Amino acid sequence: MSAEQQSGAPIRRWATTKQAAAHIRVNAEVLRRWNRDRDKYPWLPRPKRVGKDFRWDLNALDAALDAREDQ
Repeated sequence: MSAEQQSGAPIRRWATTKQAAAHIRVNAEVLRRWNRDRDKYPWLPRPKRVGKDFRWDLNALDAALDAREDQ
């Protein structure tokens, strides 16, 4: 068992832009546009840059979408 699992902290799930877009059922270009237009989509969690690519925290993305649905 890893230290994260023992401490009870949720395990972060990271995905590429294409994988994250498929996870939330939108086209990858839509997710890229949302990320570029931050002032229009302030609820969107910021991805981490890995080299020239982005990695999205799927847990944060799910939480942000759930919060938007509750409004």
